[in-house]
Amino acid sequence: FGFRWLQKPVAIFVLLLSGATSYFMDALGVMIDRDMIQNAMTTTINESKHLMTPDFLLHVLLWSVAPAAIVLWVKVRPSSVWRNLLGWAGMSLASLALFAGLVAADFKTVSAVVREHKELLGSYQPGAPLEGGVKYAKMMMKSRDVTVAPLGRDAVKGPLLLGAGKPMLTVLVVGETARAQNFGLDGYARDTTPELAARDVINFSDVSSCGTATAVSMPCMFSALGRKRYSYKRGIGSENLLDVLSHAGVKVKWWDNNTGDKGIANRVESARVTALVPPCDGECTDEVFLDLVRREMAEMTEDTVLVLHQIGSHGPAYHLRYPKDRERFTPACHSAEFADCTGEEIVNAYDNSILHTDHILASTIDLLAGQDRVIPALLYVSDHGESLGENGLYLHGAPYFMAASTQTQVPMVMWLPEAYAAAFGVNTACLRDEAKLPASHDNLFSSVLGLMDIRTEAKGVGADLISACRRPAS
Repeated sequence: FGFRWLQKPVAIFVLLLSGATSYFMDALGVMIDRDMIQNAMTTTINESKHLMTPDFLLHVLLWSVAPAAIVLWVKVRPSSVWRNLLGWAGMSLASLALFAGLVAADFKTVSAVVREHKELLGSYQPGAPLEGGVKYAKMMMKSRDVTVAPLGRDAVKGPLLLGAGKPMLTVLVVGETARAQNFGLDGYARDTTPELAARDVINFSDVSSCGTATAVSMPCMFSALGRKRYSYKRGIGSENLLDVLSHAGVKVKWWDNNTGDKGIANRVESARVTALVPPCDGECTDEVFLDLVRREMAEMTEDTVLVLHQIGSHGPAYHLRYPKDRERFTPACHSAEFADCTGEEIVNAYDNSILHTDHILASTIDLLAGQDRVIPALLYVSDHGESLGENGLYLHGAPYFMAASTQTQVPMVMWLPEAYAAAFGVNTACLRDEAKLPASHDNLFSSVLGLMDIRTEAKGVGADLISACRRPAS
C-alpha cells in the first residue's frame, strides 16, 4: 500500500472478514454472495445467535483474531512513497504473473472446471465476501430513492365474494425452510404429515420457489413480477399482493414469528407475535398462532386475509422449532452446531420440525372447520427449502443457478371446505388434478386473488390455480 497508515487496518479487516466467512463456507458449504450478505443484513438477533457456536468462535479466534494480533504487534518501518508504490506494483505484477502462469499451464482444464462449477467463484477468500458486500451496497444505493408504483388500484370484490353471505377468511401460511423432499404428502418415506393426510387437503406436488433465502424468495412470491423479472429494486418499487387485496376492501393482517415481513406488509396491519401474546419460554414455536387465529375468527366482521409467517423449520437449531414432547424421530440433534451431531440426528431434528408444522396446519384447519361465522380457506406454501448435508451443503441460500432441488422444491397445500366450494363454485376434484401439474411461487399472486374472487387488471406472471376449476358466476 502507498499509505502506511492503511496497511494494518486493511489487513486486520481482511483477516476478520475471511476468518468469519470461511467458517460458514467450510462448515456449512454456503456461498457468500450478494443475496447471502442481504440475508445477514436483514436477520434478527434470535436468528443469528444460533450461528455463533463454540466452533465458530474458536475458528475466528484461530484464523482471525490471532493473525490480527500478530499484525498489530509487528512494527512497520517507514519508507518513501515511491518505494511503497514500486513495491506494491512489483508484488501485484508478480502475483498476476504467477496466477497467469498457473492457469496457462492447463487452461483447458481450468476453464472447463470454472465453467461447469461456477460455485467456485463464490468461495474464494477474501474476494467473494468483498464482492458480495460491494454488490449489496450498490443495490441499496440504487434503490434508496425508489418511489412505490401503484398496483391494482382498480381491484374490487367479485360477485361470488359479494354474494357469499358471510365474511370470507383466507389464512395464508408462509412456511420457513420446509423442503418438499421431507414432506410426507410429497412422497417422503417417513410420514411427516400424518395430520394433514387425515384432512381433506389438496397437495401441490411439484412447486418451485422464487429464491433460496427468505430475503429474496418471500418478497418475490408476493410481487406480480415472477422469479425471472424480480429484483430487489423492482420489488420495493411496486405495490404487491397485500396492497391489491387492501385496495379491494379486504382487511389484511400480517403476523410474524420469524425475521420480519421484508417490507411486504409496509402498507397493511402487521405485528410480531411477541407483541400479541405473553412471552414464550425461550423462542416461540408456531403454536402461538392458534390462539390468535381463534381470537380473530371470533371478532372479525369483514372479508379478511391473515398472513402467518412461520418460524417453521428454521435452522440450524431445528430442535427449538417444536416442543420436546412432540419429538417422534430419534435420536435428534439438540445442538446448533452440526459438527456435534450425526447426519441421521440432523435429519431427525429437521423431520420433527416438519411434523410440528403438520400439527400446526392441521390444528388451524380444525379451528376454521369448527365454526360457522365465516367462510374459511387455507393456503400453505414454504418460502424455500433446505440442504441437510447432501454434497457437504447445509442450510440454504445457494445461488439459484446452482442450488440443489432440496433448496428450491417446496411444499404447498390448500384446504377448501364444502362451504367455500359451494359459495365460490370450485370443483375440488378438478383442483386435485390441477395440483399434480408443475407450479411455482409465480402462481401465488394470481391464485390468492382468485381464491378471494378479487377482480383487477393487475396480473401476476403465473396462472391462477383456482380459475380452471371454477364455474362462471351467474
